[in-house]
Amino acid sequence: MQFKGYRRADGRIGIRNQVAVVSTVLCSSTVARRIAETAGAVAITHEAGCGQLGPEKEYTARVLQGVVTHPNVGAVLIVGLGCEQIDPELLVQAAQPKPARCISIQKMGGPTAAIASGIQMAREMMAAVSRAERQPAGLDELILATQCGSSDTGSGLASNPAVGALADLLVEAGGTVLMGETAGLYGAAGILARRAVSPEVADRIFEITDTIERCYQRMGKSIAEANPTPGNIAGGLTTLVEKALGGVRKGGTYPIQGVLRPAERVAGKGLWIMDTSVGLGACATSDMLAGGAQIMAYTTGRGNPLGSPIAPVIKITATEETAGSLGEIIDFDASPVLRGDETIAECGRRLLDEVLAVANGRLTQAEKLDNYVFAIGRIAA
Repeated sequence: MQFKGYRRADGRIGIRNQVAVVSTVLCSSTVARRIAETAGAVAITHEAGCGQLGPEKEYTARVLQGVVTHPNVGAVLIVGLGCEQIDPELLVQAAQPKPARCISIQKMGGPTAAIASGIQMAREMMAAVSRAERQPAGLDELILATQCGSSDTGSGLASNPAVGALADLLVEAGGTVLMGETAGLYGAAGILARRAVSPEVADRIFEITDTIERCYQRMGKSIAEANPTPGNIAGGLTTLVEKALGGVRKGGTYPIQGVLRPAERVAGKGLWIMDTSVGLGACATSDMLAGGAQIMAYTTGRGNPLGSPIAPVIKITATEETAGSLGEIIDFDASPVLRGDETIAECGRRLLDEVLAVANGRLTQAEKLDNYVFAIGRIAA
């Protein structure tokens, strides 16, 4: 099976052709957003980039490098303040040979001049990337990120297993699948470790889940107090283990090849775990997409509208009420599985058709609504 995407100079294939206006620091976010809104580009803004040292600074730099080199991004405009720790010039260098430029609010003489100059640059980049044409690519070139949010009982029973069936189809075709949300893996670490390709990978699975629990213990808390969330509980989930056992089904059945750092670029095929950062669900989304995933399958029971500015996010629900009342934000209805009208395998194949349609250019509901969020979390230690 094939789709058509944008072939980049590094050989990777993109399924979108965005001009990304990227802030290096919170202080330049407003300027970046106004440039992007006026020029028709996408804004990548966040709250990091200043006052960070060691692993935190390295992590932020890795996320932003993953963004500017992402195959869905055809050109990049970096917007800096001028005194932050993240160097705009280094991001420009990382993005090349794609069109990439940077501006400094302080050097430009303030936000007004920076916005005016940035709009002109972004419009020139928009014209340049518009000349790119889609080329054929196979499923072996696709990296799928998986995530769940606002989960309910239907998530673990139907929509997550359907994503797992999709994951198996992609891995069988030579593609790559990512599981993240480390806090959500904690209750199922033993099951995941048994699927590791080596004892070393199994040890890493336990290491990352134990680390996240220690973060909570230092506050005198347990991760089980935060997960499941109040919304999860209202949706019928009762314990962290119950939620985790349903959540990990998104990864299908194939062996786990390794454990990646937050936002680390995926370098292999098959199924991988990413030790995503601590923070909002959007942080895990940003980590996996910055790692190179061109598309995300996101299951939601009670409904979650958020998408990402750098990759399409397909929202999947198995809850019939959610598919009806929140149809504006749902892309795929897996409720036939719960009604007994469709098997999980059949739903997975239908979901693969949806993924291919989106890869070929069909807009997701989040894209239609411009409902984008990008966030950088913090490193668990």
